[in-house]
Amino acid sequence: MTAPARFDVAVIGAGAAGAAAALEAARLGASVALIEAQQPGGSCVHHTCIPTSILLDAAEGFARARELGLAGVFAAGETFQLGRASDRARALVRGLAAATQTALRRAGVQLIAGHASFLEPELLAVAGGEPVRAGAVVIAAGARWEPPTIPGLPADRFATPDVVQTWREAPASCLVLGGGPSGGLFAIEYAVLLALAGSAVTLAAPGPAVCDGFDADLQPVIADLLGALGIAVHRDAAPAAAEGAAVRLAAPGREVAVDAAVVLAPDPRVPSAEGLALERAGLAPAPDGTIPVDETAAAAVPGIFAAGDVTGRGMLSSTAAAMGRAAGAGAAGDPRRFRLAAVPRLVHAVPPLAAVGLTAEAARARGLRLATATVPVEGSAWSAVRGGQPGFVRLHADARTGEILGVQAAGPGAHELVCAAAALMQAEATAGQLAAALPWHPSPLELLAEAARRL
Repeated sequence: MTAPARFDVAVIGAGAAGAAAALEAARLGASVALIEAQQPGGSCVHHTCIPTSILLDAAEGFARARELGLAGVFAAGETFQLGRASDRARALVRGLAAATQTALRRAGVQLIAGHASFLEPELLAVAGGEPVRAGAVVIAAGARWEPPTIPGLPADRFATPDVVQTWREAPASCLVLGGGPSGGLFAIEYAVLLALAGSAVTLAAPGPAVCDGFDADLQPVIADLLGALGIAVHRDAAPAAAEGAAVRLAAPGREVAVDAAVVLAPDPRVPSAEGLALERAGLAPAPDGTIPVDETAAAAVPGIFAAGDVTGRGMLSSTAAAMGRAAGAGAAGDPRRFRLAAVPRLVHAVPPLAAVGLTAEAARARGLRLATATVPVEGSAWSAVRGGQPGFVRLHADARTGEILGVQAAGPGAHELVCAAAALMQAEATAGQLAAALPWHPSPLELLAEAARRL
């Protein structure tokens, strides 16, 4: 066997978690090998978060232009050009992927192409290349797509996000399946995208929640906001079988037949450590395929860390990057904890949706006594600036301590508002401190401060 190349840290997988781990370890002075079987950037850059967000940014611009056109401000086109938006997304993704590789190389990270697997705890085989020996290994292998099976549905009527991103035109009708690790977030985004592109869209949520992270009484409100775009929402519904052009949805006490030229599974991810030969490192995955880690991202075997989707923790790029930084630091000899208590969830919809922290139901399940305030967006200065758009801001705080426990929002500025709330929660700020804030006028943050004052 060829003598292995030696590094302080080897990282398996160059997605959000792996890239963050490699950069953090390199910043701390470690020599780092980043091994990737496909493309640096991972699924986020090439297939999910980034191309999806680019497409939705274009769709939101189209919706805004259509609104202003109806107001007579200017003449706008009547159709959303999905194919041209996809071309633009691919070009921007190529630029981001190149920038990611440049950042890694400038940090001194050595990129190695090939599939890695363990030979020993500190020794990796790389398909098509020389082996790699490292003092510590970070596993950031991500997830694989495992789409559901629907009896009677031909393969050519089933799609995943990468397929949608190749379409020149939207299908006449589409059934979008909710759920998945994102808790329905990706499903809402693709339902909105295809509705604006001209599809007759039905969204099937497998449980009572259209989107996780929002209180139970707000789920019908979210369904109504989607309904304003022409999206038919069925909660507690799952596909049972396809019969000709229709797909039958099974729901408690009822069945619904939906015409669907295409069925889309926007988030069919499952954690995957396949092909890594973990047993040779003395490491066994959990029954669900995840690699268990502690709060420093350390796995059960000393010197081995794991981060991102492969751990099943959060399964968002933001959580993957946070875990990756902790894993990279630990692998480089500077162990630190990651904290995933205040992770914002941003839904690129029309209007935008966002949430962070606990829902009312989750807070009560923990025995917490809540102080809650809900502020309507309508009638505010910020809503007027954005054309009178509707929405809401809801704030949950601990009634005893004032600690901010959760924020949920819909409407213009929801993303900025919730990201600000997440930063406050990460800093353990109280609702009283938020109430004393002096946000710019007019701005969405005024609504958040107003909610705090109403507690």
